[in-house]
Amino acid sequence: MRLLRHYSLPALLACGMLLLPLPFFAEANAQTTQEWIDQDTLYQHVEKLARTPRPPATETEFAAAVYVENQLRAYGYQTALQPFYYYTYRQPSTLALSVEGWRGSAWNVRGFTYGPNGIGTGEIVESGLGTAADFQDGKARGKIALVKRGSTTFAEKVRQATAAGAVAVIVWNDRDDTSKATLGEPLDMSVPVISLSKEQGDRLHEQVKKGVVKATIKVDGGLTTRQTSYNIIATKKTDSPSTGQIVLVTAHHDTAAKSAGANNGASGVAVLLEVARMLSDKKSDTEIRLVSFGATSSGEKGPAAFVEELSDADRKNMIAAFCLDAVGSQDAGALTVTSESGTKNLPVSLAEASGAVFSTVWNDRVDASADHSPLAAAGIPAGLLTRAPADTWRDQPEDTIEKISKERLLEAVEVVYSAVTQISDPASPAYSPNTANKPSGKQPTEVVQ
Repeated sequence: MRLLRHYSLPALLACGMLLLPLPFFAEANAQTTQEWIDQDTLYQHVEKLARTPRPPATETEFAAAVYVENQLRAYGYQTALQPFYYYTYRQPSTLALSVEGWRGSAWNVRGFTYGPNGIGTGEIVESGLGTAADFQDGKARGKIALVKRGSTTFAEKVRQATAAGAVAVIVWNDRDDTSKATLGEPLDMSVPVISLSKEQGDRLHEQVKKGVVKATIKVDGGLTTRQTSYNIIATKKTDSPSTGQIVLVTAHHDTAAKSAGANNGASGVAVLLEVARMLSDKKSDTEIRLVSFGATSSGEKGPAAFVEELSDADRKNMIAAFCLDAVGSQDAGALTVTSESGTKNLPVSLAEASGAVFSTVWNDRVDASADHSPLAAAGIPAGLLTRAPADTWRDQPEDTIEKISKERLLEAVEVVYSAVTQISDPASPAYSPNTANKPSGKQPTEVVQ
């Protein structure tokens, strides 16, 4: 029966000859898997992690990472602490533009994330799109460069203006846009920089064309800080023969600043740890990596750092990533699975066959990304497992252990464990990385070196 359970589902999905309905497999898996799940320990993981908020780059976040690593090591996994660095920025308290003799309306000045503090006074000179060619005439030296948005990045415009000797930069918008502007990161060479709306930029540009216009730009109170966070990576090597493939299970141990994150963070980690325990003594022809991300609430910094450090070979050999996010709340909806594109890939198909509900839309929140987004952008087939609609406690102080359902944690473990073993069990065929559910036979696939 074990051979049937792990081999028949992918084979029948591929052939389009489903002899038994999917609920048969889901029920059979659930009946067997539930006997192996340690429900008390599963709930205790959430309880221990959710005793305090775990904002990125704090001692409590690091303590959570250590807890996760210790648990994985105790289960026999090879573990690694992956440090990574990123920057945070506090917006300036002062952003000002004063133009000599200006009698128009007040300037609606906006700043740039990672823009430096400083004061720049001088004549405003028109500097095109801020490219190297626009500064070749040397007219910006000691002046304020007025550059139009477009052609190059904001950071490149500021670098070129600084190299040309400008004392400040005004970016003149070419469109109506209220999104936050950023330089991407602190620059090695920079001067104070502000932006103006298209309407005000047009008016200032016309004034500069008529004659000499002198101005002062002031930026003060901005603060850039270098932060350190950590991912935890655990690896279970394969038994011989190996398919050469890799499957990922991910979660995140950090939280928003004032949230204990019992659901948004701890529930996913708890499920990851229990799945890790259940897989620890099972034979596998596929390498399994379990990753607990840090600093996801600072713009998915942990997943981005993890992807950046992957070799090209690892990226190619990763055929499925199961990303757990807020799976334990008693007040949220059904356990859903989807991809960044809203279409079915291998992890989505297997999670759906194991009991999750497929959804074409994952993002019911204000933010535009989740843990699976950087993985998908790197070409790794990723499925997000969450609950939709989400509860109302996300990132709030009310996200506490009292809101967590043991039954919902159990359900998430069953789905992920079943989906992962469909790939990793030696009794199941290898999967083609380029198709949703076609087994490629038991021959090992090419391993990229």
